[in-house]
Amino acid sequence: MSASDDTKTHRAKIRFVDFGRVVCNTDEAFRREWLVTNGLGGYSSGTIGGVRTRRYHGMLVAATVPPAVRTMLLGETFPTAIYRGTRYPLSSNQWRDESISPKGHLWLQRFHLDRQIPVWRWSFSDALLERRIFMIHGENTLCQHWTLVQGSSPIQLQIETLVDNRSHHDIGRLDAQTPTLERAPRGIRLVWTNKLPGCGSELFVQCDKSVPTPTGKWWKDYLLTEERARGYDSIDCLWHAATFEVVLPPGDSTLFTASTTSQPSSPPNRLLDAELDRLDALLALSAIPDTYPVIRQLVLAADQFVVRRNRKGSPEANGISIIAGYPWFADWSRDAMISVSGLLLATNRVADAQTLLSTYVDYIDEGMLPNRFPDRGTGAIEYNSVDAPLLMIIAAEKTFSTGMDAKWLAEIWPALHSIVVAFTKGTRHGIRVDPADGLLCAGERGLQLTWMDAKVGDRVITPRQGKPVEINAFWFQALVAMEKLAKAMGVPFSQYADAATKVRGSFSKFWNHASSCCLDVIDGPNGSDGSVRPNQLFASAIGDPLLPQGQRKAIIDLCMARLWTPQGLRTIDPRDPAYCGNYGGDPATRDGAYHQGTAWPWLFMPLVQSHVGVHNDRKAIDDFLFPFANHLREAGLGSVSEIFSGDPPHQSQGCIAQAWSVATLLELLRWIHTIPPSPSSTPSQQVPEAVRIP
Repeated sequence: MSASDDTKTHRAKIRFVDFGRVVCNTDEAFRREWLVTNGLGGYSSGTIGGVRTRRYHGMLVAATVPPAVRTMLLGETFPTAIYRGTRYPLSSNQWRDESISPKGHLWLQRFHLDRQIPVWRWSFSDALLERRIFMIHGENTLCQHWTLVQGSSPIQLQIETLVDNRSHHDIGRLDAQTPTLERAPRGIRLVWTNKLPGCGSELFVQCDKSVPTPTGKWWKDYLLTEERARGYDSIDCLWHAATFEVVLPPGDSTLFTASTTSQPSSPPNRLLDAELDRLDALLALSAIPDTYPVIRQLVLAADQFVVRRNRKGSPEANGISIIAGYPWFADWSRDAMISVSGLLLATNRVADAQTLLSTYVDYIDEGMLPNRFPDRGTGAIEYNSVDAPLLMIIAAEKTFSTGMDAKWLAEIWPALHSIVVAFTKGTRHGIRVDPADGLLCAGERGLQLTWMDAKVGDRVITPRQGKPVEINAFWFQALVAMEKLAKAMGVPFSQYADAATKVRGSFSKFWNHASSCCLDVIDGPNGSDGSVRPNQLFASAIGDPLLPQGQRKAIIDLCMARLWTPQGLRTIDPRDPAYCGNYGGDPATRDGAYHQGTAWPWLFMPLVQSHVGVHNDRKAIDDFLFPFANHLREAGLGSVSEIFSGDPPHQSQGCIAQAWSVATLLELLRWIHTIPPSPSSTPSQQVPEAVRIP
């Protein structure tokens, strides 16, 4: 029995994402996107129907310098089936004149996710042909597992192989260097002699039972509609290297691979079985029963962001990081620290959480973490995030409380303490504690330091220079966390407790009596900023309240009335003249709306925590989560988008899969239902009704 047999008894079934012809044979097939990853930062992605709509759509986008530097190597495989004398194209392309030809999606009978593996089934005549796409975890290797599930005759399968060698941020160019092509076992070897920094130098394309025919010509004038909508160059090209042909009898399978290293011959099912076993092990570790497919789908989505990163000074990828979002983000420290609890602790991957935090400790400089790592093979690390170090302390306390690993805590303690020392004394970019009130100041002209970090040219859209409300909520939480950790370490803790007490005593300065909510920033160069934003929720969500109950209730009521949408919280009140309700257009227009009205799912965390803290209504979680049960089937399949437009119908935008969006839902489920972070937990009665969808 093959691994592709859905009746295999030891496999836990997940069919939450499952479409028939109503989606597969229509334009909907070009709007829904799939994603598989390899744990290095590399990925494979496209649309159900095969039309490439983004520069990032490709079969093998390799992490050539893991995890941030990624190279488009295999742009497309264009399959055609020849069955009983008739040709059936199985994919689709859109061209410069907006025509779609061929229309292979019309033969697509079904698409579904098996765990996180995308599965296509094409039906023509009396034949049923299946393809599964996955990557070998820890390798830059793309696998396509093909099976002729049924038929009365053999099928001849042709796979046209189109390549490039460019940063995944770039678009194809007809004047780009073409590779030399050599024969290799079961396939071909492509070599680029003058590779760009960070790009790959060779690609092995192989297929069992096949005969490759070298081609060597450009396919040009692809139209990438998403790039056009985002204001970028949208006409793409790929180099047709070769066509593979294989004959499959009914019931037989073949394995097509593309890799930065030559792959040994192996039974087609072996690699697929290994990946299915790995995914099943993650589900088993999470302890979420298979009767709750939405939560289990989020567990698998969480794994896509967890990647290897070299520990500083080590040549080996023995550390762990988190990709902020696919397809274009690399690893950002702020996103990683926010996501630790949801992606790792809520899925019972405590050891991975410890490794991640230890990895980032290596990069602390003057009390600060890198905002992000270079993603083009060159460039310096940027240290311009005021919140990431504070969020690291908070994440470390949660991780220790979950795993109670005293040895690990002792190893990272000096680094955590150094953050508090640096922030207290003052560090780069004007970050310092105001000795008068104990609150944290941050900011310089022309620089963005908080999570609201959009910038157009030299203009910072939301500069927030002064004392931002959520930064001081994080500062308070970090001090409280340090007090707890110091007690666990058996070292003096009064300095943290005293500093936290001073912050608590000064926090009333944020209250705006005129609008019955918190000021967004106080003591800025131009005074205080009274914009109604969701950042104040981080102050009202803290379990050890910084604000009295009446003020917390006023904040949650105001945010629900003005900022809440079914898909996330708007970043500014729609009544504000600065509000931009539609996230779209060219880069400058989009960046102008990014934090000026766009709705963010990750902000549901402080909203729900505040709501439950004020109203003590835990059933309200159903109302907050229900829209995402459908969203998992709408955009980046099985995952959660980065952002949504602030105006109805709240179109999903940005990255199709965002780490802190997924992390928030998982952490929220664990928090609201007190799901214990251990493999022995049995949370079958702790899952909300909204996600009990068969």
